[in-house]
This record gives sequence, C-alpha cells and structure tokens, in this order.
Amino acid sequence: MARPKEFDPDDALDKAMHLFWAKGYHDTSIRDLVARTGVNYYGLYEVFDNKHGLFLASLDRYRDRVTARVIEELNRPGPAKPAIRRAFDRLFGLLQTSDGRIGCMMCNTAVELAPHDDDAAKRVQGHMAQLRDAFESRLEEGQRTGDIDEAADPRALAEFLTTTAYSIGLLLRTGCSDAHIKRHLDTALSAI
Repeated sequence: MARPKEFDPDDALDKAMHLFWAKGYHDTSIRDLVARTGVNYYGLYEVFDNKHGLFLASLDRYRDRVTARVIEELNRPGPAKPAIRRAFDRLFGLLQTSDGRIGCMMCNTAVELAPHDDDAAKRVQGHMAQLRDAFESRLEEGQRTGDIDEAADPRALAEFLTTTAYSIGLLLRTGCSDAHIKRHLDTALSAI
C-alpha cells in the first residue's frame, strides 16, 4: 500500500514558484527547493517528476495566480482606459514580492530558458497570448463604447501593451526607480 503524501502539493508548489521566480531555474538547486518547501527530494519528485517538471508547474501556477489578477482588472466594468491602467498598477504591485522587486516570472523565463527549452518557451508564448487576448478584448470593447479610437488597431495595441507588461517586469528586476517605471507606463498608455 502506498504511503499517503505527508505534505500539501499546492503549498509546496506555491513556495517553489516564488523561489524559481526570485532566483531563476538554473540558480535554484534542489537543496534550495527542499529548504523552501520543507518537502524532501523524494516527495517533490514523486509529485512533480523532477526539477524541470516542478519548474513548469510553477510557471502554470504563476499564470493562474499572478496573471489572472491582472486580467481580473481588465475585466472589471467601466471604461477601457482606466481598466488598463488598473491592470498595470496591479501588475506593478504583484511583481514586488517579499523576495524583492523580482519582475515577471515569464519575462525572466523568456530570457533564461526559452531560447533552448521548448516547454518553457511554449509556456511563455502561451502567457503572452493570454495577456494579448485580454488586452485586445478590452480594447475592442472600448471601441464599441467610444472609449478607444475606432481607427485604432486593437491587435497591434494589445501586442504593444503585452510587451509593455513584460518591460515593466524587466525594469523592476533591474532596479529602475518607481518614477522611471511610471514615466515608461504613462508613455505607453498615451498610445491608447
């Protein structure tokens, strides 16, 4: 008879996600993961197969926990431009954790792993598509209500806003000041 799990896999995944987010894939050792989660090597591997499997699950958790909050702001009722601004404000707050100004986990992964890890690249691309689609939907709604210029190309603007979201993560991670990031965001939002 198999032994019951002696840990909560969801709790362990949350802790692993934050560690990978702060340190990246290569700089996070299995020893670091055991220390952060409180779960031994065998327990983690029983559930997640290996370090890479745990990392991929962490990327999915990030999308479900962090990105979903940004999209919630985009989906709140009201005019499109303030909703987009709220989404960026929410993103700015979420990318500053107890581990520091660690940026966007997907952006960090795009730089560290995507060029040579197909599974990570697919998750980053899926994340970008999810954000783009949410921005595009909100922009199209804004065009219908007259909040966004009818002549604007919602797809192009959505792609631009998605890369702006990634750039905020990068600016935070590199230690740019809040004032610098706010100017960057204000400039980007002036395009809509």
